[in-house]
Amino acid sequence: MRAVDPLTVEFTLKAPLGDFPVFFAQTFNAGSLGMIVSPAAIQQYGDDIANNPVGAGPFMLDSWVRDNRMILKKNPNYWQQGKPYLDSVEFRPLPDTETRYSTMQNGDVDMIFGGYNNELVRAFANPDLTTYYGPGNGGFFFYFNFQQKPFDNRLMREAVVRAIDLNALGASQYSGQLIGANGLFEQSSPYHSTEAEGIWPTYDPEKAKQLVQEYVAAGGSPTFAFSTSRSEVSLGEFVQAQMAAVGITVELRFYDLAEFTSRVIQSGDFNLISWVNTFDYPYPGAARLLRSDGNVNYGKYSNPEVDRLLDEAGATTDPAERTAAYQQVEMIANQDIALAWLSRSYLSTITKPDVKGVDRYLSRDLFYSELWLDR
Repeated sequence: MRAVDPLTVEFTLKAPLGDFPVFFAQTFNAGSLGMIVSPAAIQQYGDDIANNPVGAGPFMLDSWVRDNRMILKKNPNYWQQGKPYLDSVEFRPLPDTETRYSTMQNGDVDMIFGGYNNELVRAFANPDLTTYYGPGNGGFFFYFNFQQKPFDNRLMREAVVRAIDLNALGASQYSGQLIGANGLFEQSSPYHSTEAEGIWPTYDPEKAKQLVQEYVAAGGSPTFAFSTSRSEVSLGEFVQAQMAAVGITVELRFYDLAEFTSRVIQSGDFNLISWVNTFDYPYPGAARLLRSDGNVNYGKYSNPEVDRLLDEAGATTDPAERTAAYQQVEMIANQDIALAWLSRSYLSTITKPDVKGVDRYLSRDLFYSELWLDR
């Protein structure tokens, strides 16, 4: 990169990347290239810079007790005059879904980030709360571990999908308001393929039984462990019952969320796990999830053609070529049953009615300088 003048930077890339402007400007969680780290802070703190954050944002670090709370204070030198409106912001990590929602409902906090649809469904029906939510590309799904039995075999992946009654799942877990998923992109997305939708296995317990019997006849064992967080105990019991009905035995394993994330998901120590991954724009979200080296491809799904198409979609500047590539990605992933899609998932922001100025990315990240309280 080269500074052309005080307000212009020129980038020269080693390879085509048509989505570079999008990638550059996306949020931190999407891997934004536009985040600039202070050279002086790097020189002062070195490898410990993560514990000493320095930035040009609307707030500055005041105090931080890990796994407890972080308090930010107003930045008096913020570049937008008159902002931020709030004097301070306090963040609390509340990883348990039920605890997070009850804390919001009880009025102990002013805002929560909802990670699961059951929070959004309840908050949406509560007149004392205000909800915001974005698009549902990706969603709530199960990761298959492609490197372990039985899910290195497509028969068992298809059996699991066909054994799950989404209507029953919605009734038992989502107050009857589940929006079923059958592919990488939601139906309104231009990248969604009706062809991919058509080949996705539908609920069919009799077909699931046949697939299990075929797997057993070839010497396989119709057993696996289902791992998830302690907040999803009822989901685990639902999965166990659905699988038993088609001849599959499931061992349930529950973990605290922190342990589930580090010990189970990131280590790859699982057969089948539940997870949520939602994104508004396909680059880089789709590649992170489905590319062979994707950093959230925890099941280690791998298909060279999918890798090629994902690279092609990111490189091209032609919208029609990009759309066609992503539609092919969705179709091949559905053919392979790369993931067990369950529902669309809408990352939500839930607030008290007096929280105003909520200005957020579709992916839920906020512009905190705009927030104010109507009190």
